[in-house]
Amino acid sequence: MSTGVSRRKLSLRIGAGIAALVLFAALFFFFILLIKVKGQFGYLYNFFVKTDGSLPVSTYETMEPVSHNVPYAVPSTKPERFLASTKLEVEGLIVTDYQRPAPIRLDESSVNLLSAHMGLLTFRGNYARTASSYQSVLDSATRLKKSWSFRTGRFLKDDGVNYWSGNGWTGQPIAVHWSNEWKAVMNLYPTACQKSDLTEIIYPGMDGKIHFLDIETGAETRPAINVGMIFKGTCSVHPTYPLLICGSGDSATGLFGEQICARIFIYSLIDGRKLYEFAANDPFSTRSWHGFDSSPIFAEEADTVIYPGENGVLYTLRLNTSFDKEHAILSIAPEQPVKYAYTSYAAGERFEASENGNGSGSESSPVVYDHYLFFGDNGGIFQCLDLNTMKPVWVQDLLEDINSSPVLEQDADGKWYIYVGTTLKFHYDTHHIGEAGIYKLNAQTGEIVWKKPYAVHTVLGLAGGVLASGASGCGEIADYLFYAISKVPSVESGYVVAISKTTGEEYWRYELPCDAWSSGCLVYTEDGHSRLVQCCGNGDVLLMDTLTGKVLSKVSYNSNIESTPAIVGNRIVVGLRSEYIVSMEIH
Repeated sequence: MSTGVSRRKLSLRIGAGIAALVLFAALFFFFILLIKVKGQFGYLYNFFVKTDGSLPVSTYETMEPVSHNVPYAVPSTKPERFLASTKLEVEGLIVTDYQRPAPIRLDESSVNLLSAHMGLLTFRGNYARTASSYQSVLDSATRLKKSWSFRTGRFLKDDGVNYWSGNGWTGQPIAVHWSNEWKAVMNLYPTACQKSDLTEIIYPGMDGKIHFLDIETGAETRPAINVGMIFKGTCSVHPTYPLLICGSGDSATGLFGEQICARIFIYSLIDGRKLYEFAANDPFSTRSWHGFDSSPIFAEEADTVIYPGENGVLYTLRLNTSFDKEHAILSIAPEQPVKYAYTSYAAGERFEASENGNGSGSESSPVVYDHYLFFGDNGGIFQCLDLNTMKPVWVQDLLEDINSSPVLEQDADGKWYIYVGTTLKFHYDTHHIGEAGIYKLNAQTGEIVWKKPYAVHTVLGLAGGVLASGASGCGEIADYLFYAISKVPSVESGYVVAISKTTGEEYWRYELPCDAWSSGCLVYTEDGHSRLVQCCGNGDVLLMDTLTGKVLSKVSYNSNIESTPAIVGNRIVVGLRSEYIVSMEIH
């Protein structure tokens, strides 16, 4: 009998031990969840539930164009339907009418940046945002191989406590193949200057510096510029002059704890001198937040910079550039910027009072053809602006925050279309789930042609949906459009999708185990085939077959990659949040 009692006691102890282990595991799991949701119980639901993911395409009726390739408003896109007010500042004064003295016009070669320099001179390579790589790769193109790495750093945030680190969104490096005559007038190190085929990486980062590297070796090509402000977005290089323009993405903490407002900088690439800065603490702005993540446009013939800001102001700045190449003397004499700002009914309803009512700004990079600028904002408003009169031509409401930069493309019939995505910021349910979408817009009228929606999560201030910009295919993938989508169908997963430009329907979909803010980049082989390079939030870099979505090769850096890579030939360069710039090769 005593043996039976002992066995029962032993069984009870084992059972109690198992129960204790189960309870400990449950408490540990719950504790991890609490850490993930930062103590906000309302988000626990999202970590257990998947959304419906990919949703049916919506198509819309559009009007037949009445004029060829000249933007105009139809009844559904008239600016007064969406804009509560507009205002314009010229030479420091508020005016109601304006005609630009030196008209802006960008022809096809200007939009495509067919210039004295070769390479990727702005975000997505040109001002239509359609060139996600430069030069072709070898025919095989089935394997990724790690190459070099370069250590960067971090920079104190404006709260004086936390840090920005490495390189962030959109953060594409600029890649420029300088000619020998250009290299001779620059402050390049001798080894870089003497290299006959130098392609220089120019990379502003969140360590407060602008780095200059050899794309082949990762060696520094010239001294870094220590700006002392952080850069998240992508800079632009002038197509003719050795000028660099970039905007800081956040304010900084000064030596005495003071706030130093974000602003826009113009640097000489002759000697690294700062030539000009502007847009800090601008009283003309419609929004208190100042940040400049957009990648600006140089209107070369008009000698004018076009730069949308997160402060709700669109800046156009005539530079009056002078360049004596023989004596390596570069100067600018900027006039006062011509500024455009507006308020919208949509933003007035969607933003809280802390955002200054119904003003909203732009984080995405604009596109342009001729003298028409197309850009979106954080309140969901997308518009076409006449750059020579600074008046809106048409306006469309895409309902959600527009972080994704638009892609502008002309089809075989000569019609212009825009592809752009949204993130979920406003219209979510009690479980923080709602729709983000990819849109096709008629560039002439602003009408929606189709919308491809996705059901996504938005949690802890991080929006699901489309932060990446589209990669538009050509050749064998001429009807393919590639996007990365975040927080779908789970909080901690995402999609890479290929959709039809014609219908918006998916050709294929690949599920990621993480977010993807980085924009996919297309590379083309010498025999006309293509591959997609996609960087991911878990540190993976994927080489994918564009026709099927099959992953051909993968390397991992175990670090969040928010930035979009620069790809020149078979070389890939991208920045990590873990304070490294890294390179890979495609074989």
